[in-house]
Amino acid sequence: MLHKTLLPMALAAALLALAGCSSPSGSVAAPNPDPAHNSRNAVDWAGTYQGVLPCADCPGIRTRLVLQPDGRFELSRQYIDRQAAPLVRTGRIEWNEAGNTITLVTPGERGPQLRVGEGRLLQLYADGSAPPWSDTRQVLIKTP
Repeated sequence: MLHKTLLPMALAAALLALAGCSSPSGSVAAPNPDPAHNSRNAVDWAGTYQGVLPCADCPGIRTRLVLQPDGRFELSRQYIDRQAAPLVRTGRIEWNEAGNTITLVTPGERGPQLRVGEGRLLQLYADGSAPPWSDTRQVLIKTP
């Protein structure tokens, strides 16, 4: 008889304890990221990235981007079915204040912006907004 009474009481106590651990009114606390950890200082971003980026009037733009640890870059782009050889540009990268996005800067021009992730770069839209990482048409992958 004692067994039948203790089991429901123990279950009720466990449920009450778990209920006390939930967020008030179902809200979820926003993460408070450590500003010392961002893509610029916590990701191995230097290296060679490749992929085929979208093109409005061709099958794609074969792209190769080499990022140097000292902030220099070399960008090679070839419009598929239009160019026999790629166009190569060199310049420097500029990091945004948040440390998660770079802009490719050449003399007299600010080029594309890319969000930096572990082993990949996401080309941002012209307005600076970011497509989802799942949009593989906008992603360059780091090569070994």
